[in-house]
Amino acid sequence: MVTDLNPLPSKTPPSVGSDAVDAEHGIQLGLLEAAQSSLEHDSGNAAGYLEQLYSYTQAHFMSEQLLMRQSAQSNFQGHQLEHEILLQQLDELCSLAEQGKTKQALELIAEHEKRLLAHIQSWDRSFGDHFE
Repeated sequence: MVTDLNPLPSKTPPSVGSDAVDAEHGIQLGLLEAAQSSLEHDSGNAAGYLEQLYSYTQAHFMSEQLLMRQSAQSNFQGHQLEHEILLQQLDELCSLAEQGKTKQALELIAEHEKRLLAHIQSWDRSFGDHFE
């Protein structure tokens, strides 16, 4: 597990119209990139980054889903299902990293990043007005 007090890694995400949500997405992407780099360089921190990403993403999705419920978003169930799929991918990534299955983990990181970016650019952007 990553235990240092360094700031969370971040990467510039596509904007959804909310600085706070954009910052959270940036941290998700930054942690994913840090895990990928750790796997590529065999630094041993990948599992910790992925566990941190899983926990962070879970909290982010819970917050997002609360806002969706409060605003009675019409496509709440579809958005929530996409969250579940993304969390399942992260859970699988954590398992692969813990098992030392680097090649499979790197492949799934690339797939997860594509799906996460598509999610941000579609689901989250369409809901962006409700974030502030």
